[in-house]
Amino acid sequence: MVNPVKDMFWGVGLLLGLTISPVLAQPDFLVEKVVLAKEVDHRNPKGIFTPPAYCEKDKNGQAAIPVVQTPQTSHVVFWTKVAATTTGKLRHSWHHQTDGTWTKISEVNIPIRPSSGYRMWSMKSLRPEIHTGEWMIVVAPSNEPNRILCIARFTVK
Repeated sequence: MVNPVKDMFWGVGLLLGLTISPVLAQPDFLVEKVVLAKEVDHRNPKGIFTPPAYCEKDKNGQAAIPVVQTPQTSHVVFWTKVAATTTGKLRHSWHHQTDGTWTKISEVNIPIRPSSGYRMWSMKSLRPEIHTGEWMIVVAPSNEPNRILCIARFTVK
C-alpha cells in the first residue's frame, strides 16, 4: 500500500539531502604547507630559505617573505604538501614582477592522487641579471586556474 504522506517526507528529505550535501562536501585539494628551498631530497625540502614561505590566502600577506640570494643558489624549489580527496592535477604558476606588472614566467602541471599528505614541487632556474625582484607562485587546480588555493611570494636579490 502506498502512503502518500510517507512518500512526500521521503522526497523532501531526498531533496534537502541533495541541496545540502555540496555545502558539506570536503574540499578536493587543501594546501597544508609550502616551503621555498634550494633542493628536495627524498621528497623533503632541504636548504630552506628564510623567513619561511606561507600561503597568503591564510595570512593575508602580513608576514615577511623569503629572500633568495642568487650568489648562493642558481635555482629555487617550491615544495607543496597537499591533502587530496581526488585524482587530478595542480598547477604551480610562477610570476615575476617587472615595472609594477606581474608576468607569468612558467607553469607546471603536477599530477596528484588522493592522499592526506601528497608532496609535490616545481623548480625555477634563476639568473641574477633578469630574475631579481618580487616573485609569486600561484597554486590552483589545473582545470580551474582561477580557483586559487595558495599564493606564496618571495624576493630574489
